[in-house]
Amino acid sequence: MIKTKSVIYKYAPYILVLGSLILLFITLAVIKKHEINYIEVLVLFIIIQIIVSIYCGIVIKKLYQQTYIDTLTGLYNRRCFQNKLLGMKIKMPISLILIDIDNFKGINDTYGHIVGDHVLQQFAGILKSVTRENDIAVRWGGEEFAVILYQTEAKEAFKIADRIRKIVEEHIFSYSNITCNATVSIGIATAKADTNIDIERLFKVADKALYEAKEKRNCVTY
Repeated sequence: MIKTKSVIYKYAPYILVLGSLILLFITLAVIKKHEINYIEVLVLFIIIQIIVSIYCGIVIKKLYQQTYIDTLTGLYNRRCFQNKLLGMKIKMPISLILIDIDNFKGINDTYGHIVGDHVLQQFAGILKSVTRENDIAVRWGGEEFAVILYQTEAKEAFKIADRIRKIVEEHIFSYSNITCNATVSIGIATAKADTNIDIERLFKVADKALYEAKEKRNCVTY
């Protein structure tokens, strides 16, 4: 069923365009064969075209969301990061922060996966509130997240990362009548403009820093 829907969403714009063309030819044929008010038919055709265009826009938006948005958190997903960012050459100061929720397995084991999902959602909300409009926040997978900080040097990236860490540390995660606390470990990598490095290389550097941070927990490393 899911595969069928994906196919429908994939080809829906082409189907709608084809349907519109067929409708146009039918309309012209009817006008030519019968004495029909041309203006009335034209108005009707325009209305139908508007409806089709709106529906097409909805389908394309839904397809985009299914492709690039993580359904649980509302953040961009790993595919978005890989398709749009990996391999991109750096032309401005840029920082990458990688985040891991400490002992997330323990949260799931203690409170259950539903609570774990709400922790992820609330953490995503924290990321959205801290990051800027042109930054890209990604759920990398599981309890791991990534944020691309454009035009951001190492010092500023550290401030943003440490702010995230402090907010999470002080935040009380809740679902129904259950509350819990969490901390995060964060790794940072920064590249200056016009350096011989791409996002993929930057990710490897940040991943190494994250590994060191996870050794200590609840800290920022770069």
